[in-house]
Amino acid sequence: MATDGLSLHACICELQGLVGGKIDKVQQPNKDILILHIHAPELGRVKLMLCIHAENGRMQFVTRNFENPAVAPAFCMLLRKHLIGCRIAALEQAGMNRIAVLSLNGKNEFFDAVQLRLVIELMGRHGNVFLLDANGTIMDCMRHFGISEQAARICLPNVPYENPPEAEKLHPFTATKDQLEACARGRMPKYWLCEAVQGVSRLCAEQIVSEDASEEEIVPSILRVFSDLKEKRFTPSVIVQAGVLPFHPQNAAFVSYPSMSEAQDVFYRSRDEQAIITKTRTALRSVLDHAKKRTEKRLSECMQMIGDESRIERDRLFGELLTVAHVESSGTRTSVVVQNYYEMPPVPLEIPLDPKHTVAENARLYFKRYQKNKSARAHAIEQQSTLTEEIAYLKGQLLNVAACTTTDELAEIRDELIRLHYIRESDSEHKRTQQTKSKPLHYIAPSGADIFVGKNNLQNEKLIRTSDPNATWMHAKGVPASHVILNCASPSREDLVAAAMIAAFHSDAAASENVAVDYTLLKHVKKPSGARPGFVNYFHQHTLYVTPSSETVLTYRSQEEL
Repeated sequence: MATDGLSLHACICELQGLVGGKIDKVQQPNKDILILHIHAPELGRVKLMLCIHAENGRMQFVTRNFENPAVAPAFCMLLRKHLIGCRIAALEQAGMNRIAVLSLNGKNEFFDAVQLRLVIELMGRHGNVFLLDANGTIMDCMRHFGISEQAARICLPNVPYENPPEAEKLHPFTATKDQLEACARGRMPKYWLCEAVQGVSRLCAEQIVSEDASEEEIVPSILRVFSDLKEKRFTPSVIVQAGVLPFHPQNAAFVSYPSMSEAQDVFYRSRDEQAIITKTRTALRSVLDHAKKRTEKRLSECMQMIGDESRIERDRLFGELLTVAHVESSGTRTSVVVQNYYEMPPVPLEIPLDPKHTVAENARLYFKRYQKNKSARAHAIEQQSTLTEEIAYLKGQLLNVAACTTTDELAEIRDELIRLHYIRESDSEHKRTQQTKSKPLHYIAPSGADIFVGKNNLQNEKLIRTSDPNATWMHAKGVPASHVILNCASPSREDLVAAAMIAAFHSDAAASENVAVDYTLLKHVKKPSGARPGFVNYFHQHTLYVTPSSETVLTYRSQEEL
């Protein structure tokens, strides 16, 4: 849930201590977030987050650090040029809309005093941040929208800023009892309040009045909440998996916090990371799907070429028969009948000809096409195993992408795809610092032995490289799957079945029955020289057949994973 007008009002009241503060630093960690480092007289050094994500948009103080991209976006560079050194003159809300305005006083490169405005629009998918000059002209904005995109207004540099279109609604702090009763018409607030009053979201309308309240109590209860917010009597509350409100909800369990920033940080921190994970996962899946389709098409062409052996040999036969045939070469012919002496007894055979060429020239053309297709078929046979292996690799990477749960794990897959030239490395990735190493999944066998599951090829190879050679290695047979290590020299039958079920669950056959799982000692697992990441050969294996169950696998998860 993005911030609504009432929550933004509470945030802006909380952020008034920034007035008089000086902007020391500007960061833009990603396309949706700005971080302003401010030295305020009352608050000291603080960080103000401006997030315009469609679902997680808000303003708040933050304490955690954000990693800067190696190359700052153009909008961030513009803000650094104009905002660093500016002092905040005012922080206001436009009506009860989801629009905040930072008024700034600073100096330009000629040390002349200038007045700027930073307009933050937290309007879902239309969210944006504008830097305006003293005349209200857009100097630049985070998201550009032109006429061709059928936007309600133009959001481009050097264009006068226009306020977003407004609906005719009541202001919550000036609305009267009679006006609200006229809007209610015997309905519950969740059906009319967000449509009639500014700044009220659907969640707010559902939680502002108890569902058990009588019809006579509804409007007075709403007015009490509006009065508390107007007088700045906020009680920030978090509804789990729902959102943040500046008052105590009436129809849901909640947790109270001393400030809106703390409440929003608790609610949105995991959602921010999940949004990044979802975006990265979608981008990687798109790359892998495209590469897989392209490789499958190449394999199909190779298989077609391999299956054309009879047609290729027919060209050789036609060339030989035309070479030894005693046929007049003058005139234009579309075909010629010769004796096929490869049959006993010889039989007549009609051979198509190109009328623009003589019989001898047609024979040379058949021989040329034969040699070309023969070489192509030989190359296709060589490529068949390589392409099959590549498709298996890409399917495995799609499985790994789905299994990853952190940005570090997805970053490791992306780095691997860059090394293998599936993704072109950008300057920012080239200069990026080393990612924090991710950890494999951890399970506990019935005997208490550790079971580790790799979530990407880097983890798989690290498990093989660092685990005990006498540990048991497992892998679902014949399908893309994670590598599983059971750290036990002589596991019991119960431990083997548990590890096999985990291996089957983390494979492409997770929804199947009687999945074959191979297992052997880790010392019998070898990676061929030059093989793709995650590809191994193994020997002296045995096979178990299990039917994976998510409920059963969950019982083996270690406490640190839950």
